Amino acid sequence: MNRERLPIDAREVRREEKLRQLGSRTPSCPRCGENDPLALTGNEPEILCYACRAAVTGKATMEAHHLAGRHNSEITVLIPANDHRILSDAQCDWGDETLRNPDRSPLLKAAAALRGWLDVLTLIIERTVGWIPAFLEWLDAALRREHGDHWWHVLGWEGPEL
Repeated sequence: MNRERLPIDAREVRREEKLRQLGSRTPSCPRCGENDPLALTGNEPEILCYACRAAVTGKATMEAHHLAGRHNSEITVLIPANDHRILSDAQCDWGDETLRNPDRSPLLKAAAALRGWLDVLTLIIERTVGWIPAFLEWLDAALRREHGDHWWHVLGWEGPEL
């Protein structure tokens, strides 16, 4: 039987390695609740996120992030310490040619700048509203159990049809 090999998602491999290092499948910072393994440090049960560890040790909780990668631009933006870890990890998926840009190609520099902004926008969207779809689906299921399949009519929803 001839089976195609599925590509290994490098980001997931890095996350799995980080979970192994942390010693937990469900790590979180006890001070702030951060649960992205890329933003956590230590080992179970002594896990803290980078921002809380920085605050405890008197260091800055904001860090300079090279948006396009340090080989493409000296421009940095201040990013919360936890988000900096996540964004730096995302740069690993750009490919070495774009991230390192050894020949200083202006096209690769532009690609890196655009990838950097897309990573930031993705992070902002995921962290601010990424939880909402799952919550709405959970709430819809709860309302269906409580009020039936057309709960919005039962509750008097007068809004626009979607």
